[in-house]
Amino acid sequence: MRDHTEDATDVSITLYGGAVTQPRSVDPAALRRAMRYGERARERFQGVPFRSAENELRSGWHERGESTEWEWVRAAVRVGFEQDID
Repeated sequence: MRDHTEDATDVSITLYGGAVTQPRSVDPAALRRAMRYGERARERFQGVPFRSAENELRSGWHERGESTEWEWVRAAVRVGFEQDID
């Protein structure tokens, strides 16, 4: 088996013109909270696309007292926000 030392978990990505360092891991509990946050927000923003609601969602995330960076939970919030409910 080959060692993949180049597969480092610390990844730097460019986002909105600035570099964001991805953490080694995001607490799974924070990701679950983020997804639930998106689910609950969907009703309040009914019919509004995620991109249009994102600034307000980001502010609300931190106002809730969450310390996990928005960039690290954004995808989980979006999944909760956009998932279809049957």
